[in-house]
Amino acid sequence: MEIEIKARAPIGIRETLRNLGAAPSVKVIQRDVYFNHPQRDFEETDEALRIRYEDGRTFMTYKGPKVDKKTKTREEIEFSIDDGRKAESMLEKLGFRRSVEVSKRRETYILEGIRICLDDVEKLGFFVEIETEGYDTEENRKKLFEIGDRLGLKNYIRKSYLEMILKNEKDL
Repeated sequence: MEIEIKARAPIGIRETLRNLGAAPSVKVIQRDVYFNHPQRDFEETDEALRIRYEDGRTFMTYKGPKVDKKTKTREEIEFSIDDGRKAESMLEKLGFRRSVEVSKRRETYILEGIRICLDDVEKLGFFVEIETEGYDTEENRKKLFEIGDRLGLKNYIRKSYLEMILKNEKDL
């Protein structure tokens, strides 16, 4: 399970992370190509299927529906693939429809074993995601919110970047 919370990034977030002793990990550019199932609408079922391109590496990811009302906790299955373009072509030949692309610059920090991502998302803005993997427990969720409080986060967002971009496109 991926256990995650997200909010808009407050001003000075990098300095706050440094002051808390968060260790910078990596900076990457990610481009996610999302697909919709030929027989069911992933937007309605709260699922996602994507191919992620990240600094010369490629991954395929399935995300299941969110399992609680406060976080973005959900099942996640992810594995590396050799050729994203061929995978995209295969999905399209199987009837999957290309949905949306999400592009972002991501900086990752580690604080007390928890991953904190600063995401500058094209068309959406600057966000903080705090996440861990493992069992979906109240203790894990509580730890994420405690770190969020220490970072000064407010108004948590349960929608994925995909959902936010789809909503923006519908509102146009």
